[in-house]
Order: sequence, then C-alpha cells, then structure tokens
Amino acid sequence: MSLMPFASTDNLSCPPEVLSRVLDGEAVLLHLGSGTYFGMNEVATRAWELIVSGTTFAALCTTLQAEFDVELDTLERDLREFVGALEDKNLVTVSPPA
Repeated sequence: MSLMPFASTDNLSCPPEVLSRVLDGEAVLLHLGSGTYFGMNEVATRAWELIVSGTTFAALCTTLQAEFDVELDTLERDLREFVGALEDKNLVTVSPPA
C-alpha cells in the first residue's frame, strides 16, 4: 500500500455523512451514502476522536506521540496509512489549510 501524499499542515475532518460511535473503547464508522463500515482499535479510535474535533495531520501526530509510546517515524507512517484508508472510503476529509 502506498502512503498518501498529504502535507503535515493539511486539515483532517469528519464528513457530515459519516456517523461514528465508540463501543468498549473502539470506534465504528458508517458512511450513510455508501454503507461503508469501518472498525478501529484503541489507537485508531483516539486518532478518530481528534479528527472529529478538527486537527491537522501534524497536530494528530504530535498528540498521539505524547499519549502513546511510539517512535514518530512509525507513528507518522501508520497514520498516513490509516488516514489514507479512511480517505479512500470517504470517511475522512483531507484539505489544505485555508
């Protein structure tokens, strides 16, 4: 899988047609238009909570690195993969800074 080429200053947000719920510490997303369903583990759920509140890719990395014991390079690579997968399924919006 190739890593998505978005900038660290790009804004991440939840599209209005996506519903999410956290059950037992894990998020579940549903795209109302396509019926796409996506489940997440604990770290991905925390990332999702930050995305829903509105964040940049850089801020997402900084916050998660402070909260979880992980190398920044590994975290950034994994988050690019994660956000890319969400974007492919129209579950997240990635946009350049205003």
